[in-house]
Amino acid sequence: MSRIEAYELVHLVDSEGRRYQILLSPGSDFSFTRGKIAHDDVIGLEEGGTVTSSLGERLIVLRPTMSEYIAKMKKGSQIVYPKDIAAIIMLADIFPGARVLEAGTGSGALTIALLRAVGGSGMVVSYERRAEFQSIAERNIERFFHDVKSAGRYGRLILKRGDVYEGIEERELDRVILDLPEPWRALRSVELALRPGGILLCYNPTVLQIYKLSKRLELRFGHSFRTDGIYEVGIREWEIRGRSMRPQHRAIVHTGFIFVARKIYRGDG
Repeated sequence: MSRIEAYELVHLVDSEGRRYQILLSPGSDFSFTRGKIAHDDVIGLEEGGTVTSSLGERLIVLRPTMSEYIAKMKKGSQIVYPKDIAAIIMLADIFPGARVLEAGTGSGALTIALLRAVGGSGMVVSYERRAEFQSIAERNIERFFHDVKSAGRYGRLILKRGDVYEGIEERELDRVILDLPEPWRALRSVELALRPGGILLCYNPTVLQIYKLSKRLELRFGHSFRTDGIYEVGIREWEIRGRSMRPQHRAIVHTGFIFVARKIYRGDG
């Protein structure tokens, strides 16, 4: 699969690291400030090969990674950053074959990662209240798994228009991921939906949200949940220029807190 095929989504990377995302279509052209490139000149190249524009600019041809695709996909709402997605997949222990519920879907960034992580035998149910966000997310998810040839196997997806504050229909779920402004309002629904030993993970931007969630869970649901941890993920890129190595001036600092709890089973006693 190393050769680039027609109707693939690819990135063209110029000499300054800028990326141009195109969906290859035979007979079409891509125009930018440094010339024009025929799609037919890209189709059939080895991934990692180069193509030259009409004005002499050489660009590297690559299939986008999931992180690169998410950075350029259409956004209906603020997305979960790739640095947090990576931590969520690990801290929630998303495994092949898992039954996962997510709320809300947003633009579909986390949904894409969950679908890939659960693999062909798993399932992701994603609740979203807003029709416009659900529509954008559906297109983003479909485009990634159908147009990015390196997307890999993915699980079954069920998109639902609904509000988990009002209830969750599914039962015996392995994992529940909440990206909601008031996750404490869904705790009763999650309690009923998660299997014993299942993991609840909540993602929120402010410490006050996490504090309220933690106290509500402790006071009203301490019989059913055990808090495993609260995390903030930081990442800093570095660059090498000549004989100098230094952090990049642009940094992704605080984006959100990750709260993790485990459903416990105390039996009748």
